Amino acid sequence: MNAPSWSAALHYAVLLLLAAGAAYWWLRTRGPGSSGPTDRRRGGAPIKGAGASADAHARELRTPLVRLATAAGISTRAETRARNFTEGAKGERYVAELLEPLTQEGWVFLADCALPRGEAQVDLVGISPRGLVVIVDPKKWDRRFRMSVRNNRLLHGNRDVSARMRGLNYETRTVASLLSVPVVPVAAMVGPMLRGTILHFRGIRLVPAEDVPELLRALDRKQLTTIPASRLADTARRLLPPKTTR
Repeated sequence: MNAPSWSAALHYAVLLLLAAGAAYWWLRTRGPGSSGPTDRRRGGAPIKGAGASADAHARELRTPLVRLATAAGISTRAETRARNFTEGAKGERYVAELLEPLTQEGWVFLADCALPRGEAQVDLVGISPRGLVVIVDPKKWDRRFRMSVRNNRLLHGNRDVSARMRGLNYETRTVASLLSVPVVPVAAMVGPMLRGTILHFRGIRLVPAEDVPELLRALDRKQLTTIPASRLADTARRLLPPKTTR
């Protein structure tokens, strides 16, 4: 092969490498199924760390091969699971944004908290100025089906989803033991509940996400302080560190 041919071949090889690099970058950051930048609503900043673990799980599932399959229109189980985690992360950030005004009232919220044992984590731990401790568990479920409680079963439409609350009960017991105070569990439902409604299921209050701030204010008004809020917050930060950093 003469010199011009070698030069042309090298030129095309470089172009192919650049194209491959650009395609990989696009798939990682902007391609189908990518997490993209953190959603932020105008006028407020989400509580730091909300949705971090769910985002991390989605990134782990979206390997380059999975992204290529998605880009080619090929459905994969990994991408389906990743989308569920991505939607969950969006729900967590949305609820954190709704709670942001409470931080101006003296509330402290810790997001994506690791528990001492196992892989479980707590989405949001809230501590009021009067020492009320709550766990807020955002759940972004299909809004086409309403929630109800029948015969001690939690239903989403006609589907029994009682087992989905076991994690929140476990987190509540664990945090209460760590902080040595009662903890109130709240499931913040994004989508499947009408404003102004509330369900009680096995000690858990289920409310529309938009109603959570006022519910927490109402609960706090009934709180009798036992341990100073500042001490509770310090203990929570020490015993419930962030599970994931972006």
